Amino acid sequence: MIAHRLTLSALALATLATLPLMSACGKKEAPPAPASEMAPAAPPSAEPAAPPASEPMTQAAPPVEATAAAPTMADAESLMKKSDCLACHAVDKKLVGPAYSWVAFRFKDDKGAVDKLAAAVKNGSSGLWTAYTGGVPMPAHPQLSDQEIKVMVEWVLSQKPVEPPKT
Repeated sequence: MIAHRLTLSALALATLATLPLMSACGKKEAPPAPASEMAPAAPPSAEPAAPPASEPMTQAAPPVEATAAAPTMADAESLMKKSDCLACHAVDKKLVGPAYSWVAFRFKDDKGAVDKLAAAVKNGSSGLWTAYTGGVPMPAHPQLSDQEIKVMVEWVLSQKPVEPPKT
């Protein structure tokens, strides 16, 4: 019981020690002090000046790594396998949803197809393929980024267009 309280106390102290750093996050720099409050300038020297003893010494934050590269057409199939796309779609045949080749056929001359289909993937869709799906809607995929969806839709539209069978 005593060890438990000591651990909590140590944790509380560690948390309190980081509050000044956490409260400074996201704040802009304070405006410069008026000249009357500024200390006289130190003469130049070969060594950098040490911070005043009253201020804690902190290290600069490590540089932020560049974000991952935008997905490409080469990534499309891999992205689709990681998502749930292939549970309902195949390239050349109807599963639950239409074949990708049918989608490519339906939208082959539509200049706005990428945007329309990306919205359908992101927000979900129903009614476009009811004759083939029996009205089963495509669920929304909000977990996918807009870039990922665009690459996947472009891949679908790049498939050889095949006219869907007559119903």
